[in-house]
This record gives sequence, structure tokens and C-alpha cells, in this order.
Amino acid sequence: MRITRVANYQALSALAADIVIKEVQKKPDLLFCAATGGSPTGMYAEMQKEKDLFKQMRVIKMDEWGIIPSHHPDSCESYLQKHLLGPLNIPVERYVSFDPNSTEPENEIQRIESYIQANSPMDVCILGLGKNGHIAFNEPAAYLQAGFHKAILAESTIQHDPALSQGAEPAFGWCVGMQGILQTKKIIFLVTGKGKEAALQQILTQQITTDCPASFLWLHPNVELITDYPE
Repeated sequence: MRITRVANYQALSALAADIVIKEVQKKPDLLFCAATGGSPTGMYAEMQKEKDLFKQMRVIKMDEWGIIPSHHPDSCESYLQKHLLGPLNIPVERYVSFDPNSTEPENEIQRIESYIQANSPMDVCILGLGKNGHIAFNEPAAYLQAGFHKAILAESTIQHDPALSQGAEPAFGWCVGMQGILQTKKIIFLVTGKGKEAALQQILTQQITTDCPASFLWLHPNVELITDYPE
């Protein structure tokens, strides 16, 4: 894992975008696994400055909240349409999406896992860090899931949106599993935002534990961790 500390969020966003741009220049039709949330928003804005480079790039959504519909403004789908897919003119035929509220959830999960396996390894995966050490919706647990799966969300994750706890079942999400993430050729790991000091310090111990799913990134040979947290 290569760790780079930068002065602020703008510098983090610019550096991350530069890494993505260099990868796209090498392989214009690369498969890009896209995270959502505050961490990559600035990076996506920086990528828009070179939008003509992304005419062949393929995108797969990394995760999605359950309970709330995909058209909800707080969904990962709405986020990606606003910050990445729309601005970069990524058409539907180059975008792999999924709906956790599908009437046939098992078939939908298998469809995405089959796509990931057929197109493995993905070329670039963008990750943020959860306050509890999660990556995507791979939450701290006794064991982690290898494949694409339905994940029951931790309380700290649910706090992202009160609507997530209004369903008839425990709040959940769907996400790429640890195998798909760790098989990716290059991972760009963005550690920024409030309340993540403890999780970052846990990662820096290099102790690999399911209590901190992000610690498994030490097993990957090509991770760029970029953070605006000071030493």
C-alpha cells in the first residue's frame, strides 16, 4: 500500500483524478468500479475537466442502499448519475447497475456477480473508508463475503440516512464483495471526512482483521491510499 498525505480535500481530489486519468490513457475501455459519498465527489469533478478521455470507459456501481428506491435523491444511483455518469456522458450500455429492491433479488445478485467474474479483474476500484472501517458495504463481522451480496448495515452506516431504518426489515445494502475488490488491478483508497481517525489508525497498524475490513487492502499489491489527515 502506497500512502500519500496531502494538505486538503482539493489536493486529494486532484491527485486521485490524475491517477484515474493516467489509467484511462493506458486503457480507454477500462472497467471502473465507482464508489459514492463525499470522498470521491471532488475526484469526479476533477475528472470532468478531461471528459473527452472517458468515451470508452465502462462503469459498474459498487454498492447501493436497500429500502430506499433507486430514484430517491439519496440513492447511490442518483449520486452516480449526478456526479459521474451524466457529466462524463457514460451511456447505459457502458454502465452496470442493479436494484436491491428487485422483485427477484437472488437472480439480480447472481447477474452482477456473474458480470464481475466474467470481466475480472476490474481495472480500477475507488474506495472510501467508513467510520467503522468498512469498504463498500463490507461491514465489520466475524467473517466477510467473497462475492457480490446483500449486507446488513451497521448502526454507524445507517446514520447516513434516517430513511434506511424505515423499512420492514433491518437496513441493508448490496455491494461488491471482498474478492471482487481484491482482484481489481488498481485500488484508489480515499480517506477523508470527519470521524475516521480511529479507522485509519487501525489500518496503519497493518493488522489484518475482519473487525476492520479495510485492513484487507494490505493484501493487495497496488493500492494508492490518499488522505488529507495529518500524521
